[in-house]
Amino acid sequence: MGALTVKQLAVIVNDLVKEGYGEKHILISDDDEGNGYHTLFYPFITDKKTIKECSEYGLFHDNNNPDDVVILG
Repeated sequence: MGALTVKQLAVIVNDLVKEGYGEKHILISDDDEGNGYHTLFYPFITDKKTIKECSEYGLFHDNNNPDDVVILG
């Protein structure tokens, strides 16, 4: 499927809620190969300063432009 946008994720989440999964906890992958999964701890981070700092600290694995992302985790 590739990288998801917020709009694409919203559609997927809304469909899951309609299907009765709304009270389930979310696990996210530890890496891009699915070698493990952990609980989703934090909602979206949209603060531009925080996102830029994460990028500057080398926390982006895919060299994303900080202006083009929000963080979920």
